[in-house]
Amino acid sequence: MFSYQYKLAGLNCEACIKLVKMDLGGIKGITNLDLNLDGALEIKADREIDKEEIVAALKGTEYKIL
Repeated sequence: MFSYQYKLAGLNCEACIKLVKMDLGGIKGITNLDLNLDGALEIKADREIDKEEIVAALKGTEYKIL
């Protein structure tokens, strides 16, 4: 099991959280995703996930990893 913590910018409401979860939920191997309005993102996965995969999944959105 792999665990990753990141800080996201651009979150303003619960709808933002839902959108990010939908975008990141498409990454193969993610087993759990926790995100709050402070931008604290925790990802649990059954494989290694590069930061670039997360950045690519959020490309074209207003949400960015700090």
